[in-house]
Formats: sequence, structure tokens, C-alpha cells
Amino acid sequence: MNAIQQQSGVLQRRATAEIGRIATFTAGAVGVAALHLESGLHLTWRSNERFPMASTVKMPLALAVIDAVARGALSWTQLYEIDEAEMTPLGSIGDEFPHPGVALSLANLLETTITRSDNTATDVLFRLVGGPAAVRAYLEGIGLGALEVGRTMRAALCVMHEIDPPPAEVSMRRALADLPPEKLAARSRTSTGEADYRHEERDHGTPDAMLELLRRLWLREGIEPTGAERLIDMMSRTRTSPSRIRSRLPHGVQVLNKTGSGTGTANDLGYLALPDGAGTVALITYVKGSPLQVEERDRAIADIARLVCDYFLLFAPRAGEV
Repeated sequence: MNAIQQQSGVLQRRATAEIGRIATFTAGAVGVAALHLESGLHLTWRSNERFPMASTVKMPLALAVIDAVARGALSWTQLYEIDEAEMTPLGSIGDEFPHPGVALSLANLLETTITRSDNTATDVLFRLVGGPAAVRAYLEGIGLGALEVGRTMRAALCVMHEIDPPPAEVSMRRALADLPPEKLAARSRTSTGEADYRHEERDHGTPDAMLELLRRLWLREGIEPTGAERLIDMMSRTRTSPSRIRSRLPHGVQVLNKTGSGTGTANDLGYLALPDGAGTVALITYVKGSPLQVEERDRAIADIARLVCDYFLLFAPRAGEV
């Protein structure tokens, strides 16, 4: 090993240790996986540990949608009706359309799922691809079985808000309408009678597995190229949780991401397109079991994202150097 390789190893160890130091400020557990897609340089922290995916589960669902279109089972332009029972609150569709008679194209359903994290659109997509079991089978078939998709958003919301599943004909919009504020604010809850936040009742994945999903998506590896390009473009328009990955990055870094939130949980993942020919970084940041306010969880993610970005800006080879 030459002196340059030794120095690189020291810097990587120091960056990893700094991620661990920042993680302690969540008072929970943090998982990080980052990969410079052009060079293979990487940083990880507890990256093979299981974390609740929250709404980042919508990324593997999106890949199943792309696969269904590629097989001819679905069409980007066809209109699909949204049943009243599929309506959920706290999303653009459930909030804006109080009356029956809503239909959206597959492209618009996926757009709102990614950019707004709309749970109504998500559950329509689950229905169209055959449900969570079909998504899980698809993931296992392509070697991403560590992403444990098992619940619709309807089921996930019941777990998060700690309510029994309503009758099939009753929407979550109706079921959650009369909940007290402390149950409605489940994402921001700072304490609970169950220290694990009903941990095992939620869908899980490892940062490593989600990083592999992002790597394949970016490289169009086993994913239909036009659909992959469509999804990545949607990620550039994400509006949720701006105080996480994107909040403290240097000027000139473009972020394409998807967030997820839950009780004790804050997640963000995506791509950092670095300036000046420095390449692209795929980044996963997961927080679980944090008793702190969601703002504190977000701050740790923002700090880690800045550290990861600076590390790759300084040490990843530029175009022509790989």
C-alpha cells in the first residue's frame, strides 16, 4: 500500500467516525450508506442494519411500476380511477379532492407519490401492481429481498397512528378525521409507551440494500431505461422535508431525493450531483428509535449529508481521473 492509499484510508476512517459522532445526537440509531457512482469510493455506518423504511418504501414500489409498464401490464398515459376508500389525509390528492370521481394517469400517480409522498397515490399504485406481496416478489426476483415490503400505506398508517384497521369501505381520510392531535402528530412524537415505536410492525430495509437499488436505477442496470429516467427526473422535484439532505449542501450541488418519516424515524435518500465534474453520489440516511423532536433528527441528517458531500468533493476523482 502506497502513501496515497494509506492517507485515503485514514481520511475514510475519520469521516466514518465523524458520522458516528453526529449520529449520537439523535439519541437513536443511524444508518448511512454512500457511494460515489463513478469511482466506487464509499462511506458506510451501520449500513447492514434493518431500519423502518417509512415512505422511502415508495422507491421499490416505483421500480415495480416501471417493471409493470415494461411488461405491458400498465401504461404511463392511461387514467386510473381512485376509489373513495383509498383516500388518505395529509396529501395533495386526499386534501384537494373531497368528492368522488378522481382519476389520474399512471405518470401523475407516480409523480405525486415521489414528489409529495402522497399516500393515496401510493396505495393506488400498490393496487395496480398487485399489492405489497407482488412488489416483494419482484424485489426478491432481482436480488433486493432485504427491502421488506409488506404493507400498503393504509396498513402502515394504522400502525403509526396506533388504530385498528377500519372496515374496507372506510377511507383513512375518514378513519383519521376524529383522532386527537397527539395521535395525528405521530411523525413528530417524542415519546411513547413502547420504546421500539412498534418497530417490528413496520416495513424494513437496510441502507446497503437501498443503496444497491439507487445504484442500479442510476446505471439503468436491469431497469427499463425510459422508466428509470422518468423516476430520476421526478426525484429532482421532491418537495417533502427540505430540512434534511438538501438543507446544508454547498452551492452547485443538485439533489434528487425521496424522504420518509414516522414515529422516532426520519429518512432521506437520493443522489447528490456534484459540481465541476466531480460525479454523482448515491446517499442513504436512516434514523430510527429517536426520542427527539423531528427537527433534531433532520439536523443530524443534514449534518451527515454535508459531511458526505464534502468528503466526496475533496477525495473522489474527477472526470478523466478514474
